[in-house]
Amino acid sequence: MTTKAVLLRYHEIALKGANRGRFERQLCRNAEAIIRRSTQKEIIVRAEQNNGRIILETPEISDSDFDRVSSALNHVFGVTSYSTVRQVPTHLDQIRGIAFEEFEKYIQVHGLPKTFAVRTRRSEKAVSQTSSEVDLFVGAAIHDVYPTLQVSLKNPELTIGIEIRRDTSFVWVGKNPGLGGLPVGITGDVLALLSGGIDSPVAAMQLLKRGARVSFLHFDGQPFIGPQSRQKVEDLVQILNRYQPKPMPLYIVPFGKIQEQIALVTNPKLRTVLYRRMMFRIASRAAERMGAKALVTGDSLGQVASQTLENIATIDDCSGHTVFRPLISMDKEEIISLAQKYGTFDISIRPAADCCTLFADRHPSTRQRIEVIQAQEERFSPQELVEIAVKSGERWLPPFAW
Repeated sequence: MTTKAVLLRYHEIALKGANRGRFERQLCRNAEAIIRRSTQKEIIVRAEQNNGRIILETPEISDSDFDRVSSALNHVFGVTSYSTVRQVPTHLDQIRGIAFEEFEKYIQVHGLPKTFAVRTRRSEKAVSQTSSEVDLFVGAAIHDVYPTLQVSLKNPELTIGIEIRRDTSFVWVGKNPGLGGLPVGITGDVLALLSGGIDSPVAAMQLLKRGARVSFLHFDGQPFIGPQSRQKVEDLVQILNRYQPKPMPLYIVPFGKIQEQIALVTNPKLRTVLYRRMMFRIASRAAERMGAKALVTGDSLGQVASQTLENIATIDDCSGHTVFRPLISMDKEEIISLAQKYGTFDISIRPAADCCTLFADRHPSTRQRIEVIQAQEERFSPQELVEIAVKSGERWLPPFAW
């Protein structure tokens, strides 16, 4: 009798030395949580950490549920690849039979490949044959039935994988690529500033990939802009939270009236930097309250006026937290490619006004010194505006939607 399971592989986690177990446990918890949400069933998921592999056993679920399991694993950072596997008693004849069955299932869906290979990993010497001998034993059985099929050890179109264990071995056909990176939650909490554009959701995703748990903050320009921007951000948070084991909240700060107060008393060419400094003050206060250790923005060096070296330094001067800018060296095409990969692009390009353009000059200053900006800030009370923003902010915890 054979049963199905999912074999997870990882790379970077294997380099963690004495801390490796902690990373593995976090990856197991994340995979279990995201799979349960995806299947929408209270299924039993058992995670076994063994020889650099993680086995997820999902008993008593259908083939269609396994399709949803695969979809869920496409949202789990830390996994470099995964395979649906058959678990079989460690007897070569049975292993060969299951390998042949899985091969025939593959060609029913995809057709006969031009080349194939069998790759055996004998992590435990439960059989006397070497890995190469098992490869030949299984491969010959397939080649006898399909004599036109060629063996390619360098770049096969299809790979049949076998992992020999003492009592139960694993057989799979093909690998699905994972997202890589580190499991979410292993490196701490950050707060991402989301504008609703293309860049900031990708920046948040890059921190998820590095194992951070990400909460979100949006500055709402109402009543001077419509509700479309807020709706975009709420929809983006729904997408981003698919990659986290626990959906994290979105904090919405009314910012339109604050911008109006700043605009009434300041130089138009400096307002973009003044707005950004105010955003960073508010975000730092919010991060302090929630225990986040850093802020995340979608800045790319030289992309707009607020993202020159001089203006970045001036803006960072008022932040009480480290600011991560994971897109700083990327061009727009690279960022768009990642947005499409992660599923945020179509939402980000929906038309909506952005609060950053409110009351701003068409030709803002690109090189502002801190002392000049500080002189402008003496015309209003930044700390008073921070208190207003914090008191009027709204915490929105999105329902999970796959």
